[in-house]
Amino acid sequence: MSGIDPVVVYEELRALARGRGVRAPRLEARTGPALRRLAGLGEAPAGARARAQLVDWLRTALAALPEDLREVAAVALALDPRADQRILTDRLGLLAVDLDRDPRTLRRRVTDAFRLLAETLAVADVRDRAGPPRAAETAGPAASASVGAGVPTIGWYIERAWAVMRLDRPEPELVDTRRIVAVEDGLSEIVLSMSLPRPTEGPPSPRDLLMEVVFGARTSRVERRGDSLFSLALRLPRPLRAGERHALACVWRMPPGHPMVPRYAMSPTIRCDALDVRVRFPDGVAARVQLVNGLPVRAVEDLGVDLPTVPLDGVGEAYARFSNLALGLSYGLRWT
Repeated sequence: MSGIDPVVVYEELRALARGRGVRAPRLEARTGPALRRLAGLGEAPAGARARAQLVDWLRTALAALPEDLREVAAVALALDPRADQRILTDRLGLLAVDLDRDPRTLRRRVTDAFRLLAETLAVADVRDRAGPPRAAETAGPAASASVGAGVPTIGWYIERAWAVMRLDRPEPELVDTRRIVAVEDGLSEIVLSMSLPRPTEGPPSPRDLLMEVVFGARTSRVERRGDSLFSLALRLPRPLRAGERHALACVWRMPPGHPMVPRYAMSPTIRCDALDVRVRFPDGVAARVQLVNGLPVRAVEDLGVDLPTVPLDGVGEAYARFSNLALGLSYGLRWT
């Protein structure tokens, strides 16, 4: 079965927020099929039980949004205890007074929150429906992997990840090391994904990416989805027990003549507790490096968004550490 279209999820969230939101009578009739599927409601549940299940699921999903977007989305959907007004405009108007903001600004934030949430939920749905391989979607030398507490772990999660982006090689190379933790018995295979965005000045030919396992696993299969997304199924040395840790490492390489976008960013879709990112530049290169700390992908791509700078050390390396990464947001470094 195909995955859910994020545009459909976005429109259903907008429809759900109208009127009294989740406090509306006959809520099941106002909940679209995509949200019902994502929330696990099926066809039958109705009434108070379905309402409670939907509300609990929405609270869990919103928990991974940035704080400002989480608050405005909770008010828009009437999940916030304060949000008992009959219509959406009144709920946002009250929040605008509390925050001393223009209501139009809050409406834009609602749009941003619902779009980010829809994109994240759609990606997670594709991942979950992929079947037994336990997948962590990543967006790569622009990259991704996992999510914070309160979000499904799909059989395992990342306790710590170390990403070393080597730009001092003839072609860019990413050394990707991870310590994972099984959350159920019998975990024998995981799937990592890496996306390779096309630079604006790049050639129109299909993108390519080379990969090899350094330690801790063997390659089961490599799949290409679309022009820029690569999935790597890894067979573990033996089935892991719940709570057991395991370390593995891969190297991703750009083929000769394939330019890359000047950034590395992980966008978690499962739990990721910690990430260390290091970018090593060629000797003598005076790069300007900026910190990407919990931003939507569009903000990372927009060079007009001013970000904190990260200094290079004495050997031409920039380093950043992140903890408790949030679902669907990007963490890493970009440079010019």
